[in-house]
Amino acid sequence: MTFDIEISQVSKRFGDVIAVDNLDLQVNRGEIFCLVGPNAAGKTTTIRLLLGILKPEKGSGKILVKNFHIPREKKRLRRIMGYLPQQRALYDLLTTKENIKFFAQAKGVPGDIADKNTSLMIDKLSLNKHQNKLALHLSGGTQQRTALAQAMVNKPEIAFLDEPTVGLDPVLRREFWHYFREIARDQGTTILVTTHYLNEAEWADRVGVMRNGSLLAVDTPENLLKQTGQKNMENMFFELIKGDMA
Repeated sequence: MTFDIEISQVSKRFGDVIAVDNLDLQVNRGEIFCLVGPNAAGKTTTIRLLLGILKPEKGSGKILVKNFHIPREKKRLRRIMGYLPQQRALYDLLTTKENIKFFAQAKGVPGDIADKNTSLMIDKLSLNKHQNKLALHLSGGTQQRTALAQAMVNKPEIAFLDEPTVGLDPVLRREFWHYFREIARDQGTTILVTTHYLNEAEWADRVGVMRNGSLLAVDTPENLLKQTGQKNMENMFFELIKGDMA
């Protein structure tokens, strides 16, 4: 099995707070791996460590992403990755189309390919009727679709999506996940996605349950449900927490 993400014994502190605690994690090439957990579980910190935005504690483990040593080789990783942060990076006075194309060019996509990829993302994420609207005038859901298009416009080999469905209605959340599964299948894109909507985890290939900076369990959704004797992901999560607190 080829790993696109390998984290070994990595920790991160903010003062006295341990945000990530001796974390070990492997994500397979081409899979959708979902990190679930409540706020302050360590999900966003983990993504920022993988991107090289944050540095792990001195002397704590190693991070490999697509065989790049992070944070040392983070600039090389950026050429082949997509990143959707929790805070949207839209320019209010640019149109939807201009926002997407700007990010394509910023990622080094050549002009004609940037145009092609921008049109493809507009079509794929049903942004056609919004493409000439200023971002300032878009609804929250349309802004989030535009932000996802920005993250994926370079057809990345690996994508980090930090709570991409937060605030979206159930229909749009499901559409996002259909898209994730499509690009994982058709492009072979490896996706690490975080969410605190536990029911979404059932659509991932594998799930990591985080709490207090540690992984309580990692497995397929089916196996996690079976192991805990639960019928849904929310009950599974609380069953794991109960065991962790015992």
